[in-house]
Amino acid sequence: MRVRIRSNNGHKIVNLNRRQAIREQCHNCSGWSWKEVVNCQSNDCPLFLYRNGKGKQDAKKRAKVIRSYCLWCCGEQHQEMLKCVSKDCPLYPYRGSVLDRSVECPSIPIDAPYRANNSTSKG
Repeated sequence: MRVRIRSNNGHKIVNLNRRQAIREQCHNCSGWSWKEVVNCQSNDCPLFLYRNGKGKQDAKKRAKVIRSYCLWCCGEQHQEMLKCVSKDCPLYPYRGSVLDRSVECPSIPIDAPYRANNSTSKG
């Protein structure tokens, strides 16, 4: 899924699955330092065991962990989690039990012709 997320230089559009979304969230939380992600001391965070994206990890468990993190982020208020407005969070599309495609960015084919917004004409 192509989504727009926060980055250290503003925003970027990336393809994310649940595993990558967890890694991006941890990267964001650590101030975009991979070293901090690896050496994370927040072992009470629901994403802690999944932060490196390595090893055999069940997709259903990842989905459950994402929902747990989002609930934790919203102060354990389920209704607040469902009304979350942080659409640039990498976990946003995965916060519910159903994938939220409302934040999906359209794919632009590589071979599509470039179209300038302002056409210049000589006259």
